[in-house]
Amino acid sequence: MTPAEPLTVDVTDGLGVVEVLGNDAASVLYLSGAPVWVHAYDCHGSVGELAARAGDAGWDAPRPAELGALRDWLAEPGLRVERGRRGAAPLDRVHGLRVEPLLPLLRLFCNGRYLVSARTMSLAVTVFDRVEADWFAWYSGYRDDDDYILATDRWPAPGLGTVEEHRARIARGIRPALVAVGPPGGAGRYLLDGHHKLAAYRKARVRPLVIDIVPAEPRPLPKALFADLLPERARGEFSQALDGWRWGGPPPDGPGG
Repeated sequence: MTPAEPLTVDVTDGLGVVEVLGNDAASVLYLSGAPVWVHAYDCHGSVGELAARAGDAGWDAPRPAELGALRDWLAEPGLRVERGRRGAAPLDRVHGLRVEPLLPLLRLFCNGRYLVSARTMSLAVTVFDRVEADWFAWYSGYRDDDDYILATDRWPAPGLGTVEEHRARIARGIRPALVAVGPPGGAGRYLLDGHHKLAAYRKARVRPLVIDIVPAEPRPLPKALFADLLPERARGEFSQALDGWRWGGPPPDGPGG
């Protein structure tokens, strides 16, 4: 059993509410024009990663209000999970992902070509939020990309009633969808929507269903911009990543950067 091929979608009337710059070496997430997260490999010779809150808005950074119009569909997107395994590891296949229901969601992004896929995520995923610290560092090794995700709203998710509503749906066999965005290459996933759903999946002990949206090609991220977005207390930790400015490939601002 192999994962389904991602859908390729061209956005031509995008609102630019959601934008991801960079690649798997370093990236920045913008929401409603405000920087929210920066992520990079640490370039210390092992597979270590760094993330820091970008800007000074904290949890007061604008949330895309347009996501509210998609709440009902994301709660019951009609996707079906076929359970499977690869050796000892779960390997699920998600059926029913179609372009048309995704168009209101994709319209939140900048114009360009995107790859959209659906998968299940580990229950053991680590959620990093922006309240506990200015920055985080961790060793990821060579594990799957779903070992961590970067929250864009408060975590743990407030509102136990909303969590319970989603848990009841999961108990009936419905699979609410989280939405994760990130740069091409697989690293640096940001949880755009689904904090309550993730909490509900954990309570139900069911692997979360997540829709991944990534640009088909990296959007250039100038090193000076990335450095400027780092909190003062995080600059030392990111210095080696800035010096290297790549992870086995072109720098985030492109081959000529």
